[in-house]
Amino acid sequence: MNNKKAMLYFWILLLVSCHKYDVEIRNALELSGKNKGELIKVLEYYKKEGDSMKLEAAKFLISNLPYNYSYDTTNLKKYRIIPLMAKSQWEQDDSIDPNKLNKLWDSLKIISPAHTYIYSKPVQEDIKFVTSKFLIKNIDDAYNSWRNNPYARDSVSFEDFCEYILPYRHIQGKALENWRDFFKSENEDHFKDLYPIPFTKACDSLFGQYKTYKFNYELTEGLPILKFKDFMKIKSGKCTVKSWFNTYIVNTEGIPMVVDFVPAWGNKEDNHQWNALLYGGRTLYFESYWEKGHSWFYNPDINNNKFEDDWSGKIRLPKVYRHTFSTHMEGPISDKRIKLENIPQLFRNVKQKDVSNDYFNTINLSHEITKEKIPKNTYYAYLSVLGVNKRWVPVQWGKIEGNMVIFNKMGTDIVYQPIFYKNGRTIPFGTPFHLDHNGNKKEFIPGNSTSDVVIKRKYPAKKGLEKDAKRIKGSLIQASNNRDFRDAVTIEQIDFEPELRPYEIPLNIKKKYRYFRILSRNVITIKEIKLSYQESENKEIQLEGNFITSSPSTENDSTTWKGIDLKKKQYVSKITFAPPNNLNHVLKGLNYELFYVDKGVFVSLGQQKAEDYELKYKNVPKNGLLYLKCLDEGRQERIFEYKNGEQIWY
Repeated sequence: MNNKKAMLYFWILLLVSCHKYDVEIRNALELSGKNKGELIKVLEYYKKEGDSMKLEAAKFLISNLPYNYSYDTTNLKKYRIIPLMAKSQWEQDDSIDPNKLNKLWDSLKIISPAHTYIYSKPVQEDIKFVTSKFLIKNIDDAYNSWRNNPYARDSVSFEDFCEYILPYRHIQGKALENWRDFFKSENEDHFKDLYPIPFTKACDSLFGQYKTYKFNYELTEGLPILKFKDFMKIKSGKCTVKSWFNTYIVNTEGIPMVVDFVPAWGNKEDNHQWNALLYGGRTLYFESYWEKGHSWFYNPDINNNKFEDDWSGKIRLPKVYRHTFSTHMEGPISDKRIKLENIPQLFRNVKQKDVSNDYFNTINLSHEITKEKIPKNTYYAYLSVLGVNKRWVPVQWGKIEGNMVIFNKMGTDIVYQPIFYKNGRTIPFGTPFHLDHNGNKKEFIPGNSTSDVVIKRKYPAKKGLEKDAKRIKGSLIQASNNRDFRDAVTIEQIDFEPELRPYEIPLNIKKKYRYFRILSRNVITIKEIKLSYQESENKEIQLEGNFITSSPSTENDSTTWKGIDLKKKQYVSKITFAPPNNLNHVLKGLNYELFYVDKGVFVSLGQQKAEDYELKYKNVPKNGLLYLKCLDEGRQERIFEYKNGEQIWY
């Protein structure tokens, strides 16, 4: 047979083979181009083997291959010096130097911006590049890990195996790698050796092996981490990186691990991503980084969407989505009438699914739209929550039917703003409203009547910090010329409960002292202490010194103090101290702007420079939402209602 006939015979076989498969498989093969032969090899291999379960697993992978992709990693070498430097630091000092790494990254991203060299390059579609060898090995390894794990083989269904253990990727853009072999050699037989201790304890034991990996929000921000071994060199980063990494660790062992995320919190800035174990019919949620004493946060309280503690504050989730390998063509992205630029970025992703019901009691919300407000050729509306810098972030879509739209599976105790989305822009319509746990809506409509307001904060205070601050009440301000304060002189007593802001207290002292402290019978935390001297009516001198503190308190003695060593005896006329805080109180000397929300639009009520630790605004519309922005620093700001002289946060 000559070459031409052989090639013709090959393509005839391919054509005949294609018609043997379900429509999803045929569609995938059609999209695979020149790689079609590699995919058919996988299917024929398991047919020949006679293993029906592995054949079904192969069908699942191949039918869901479309829309999975990797970024081109050719140019990763431009950034490899950073993981290598981090690895060297870990080996030498058992820690990393974030300042050195950030400085290097700052220079690299100017010379070689990741957007240019990684993210703007054509992606590599899995369906056109993945080999039969890679897929067969992945299927065999995943199947064996599932069947050989005593916790999983009888407790994890074949459906969950296909969805959450079998896939070689859960996050788009990451490199195709053989991570199963690596982590199998790292943690081989971990679950076998621990069986039959409780499942969560066995998982904790595995996760604890990676407890040196630390969360760091600002470390090499924007550095492309596309290969797991690069992350293993740095061992620090955001939740998005570690949650991806964790799936490799756990899925290698045959346990279904997923990556879930909230696109925007319902009551604070930013988004979040975490892991969950699917086991025994439960979703075991936990933060991706190990934290001492938290047992990886197997947290049942999140499931009622009413979780609140002193440090996290209120946790309100409008929606929770799960990254998937399988394809979920739903909503506007499945509607051929809708142009891509008219779909929010979140809903262009077909590799995710809504799992809000797994986390909290949801409500299907019906919302009325006035017909004249619907832009031409608009078929979908969106519910949004407030993000950073007055930006409404869409979290759910709804199809417009007449003058009604239904938003499914919504979280509660959250303020929502309905929007349209056109040409990459959000277009608010209607009024923002609060959806309570019973599904009742409270609209915020600014009225014609006004009132005067006194505003102290731009973001809600953490109760834990407020409790710490209250412990300062009763503390003594003392001075001495001895480091051990054996001859301490009490100058003032703090007889009030401090708020989370600086306090300036005049000191009437006629003598020079070197050491000053704030002494309490409680365990107290002081963010800063400053001393100054009023030399003349118009001249105040800031005195420099070193921060000093007492030895740690004991079980029998909780007395603590924080102070300043001025290095020499000096006159002092004022002490300034601040409890621990996030700088979200109104601060003297900074510039602010107050807004009210009118049908989703932020309307300015004017700018002020704070002359004290509160702002006073006149003629503020009643019944609306307000928003205070600091024009000089910070990014945490939140909407609130002003009622009976108080800020009520949403």
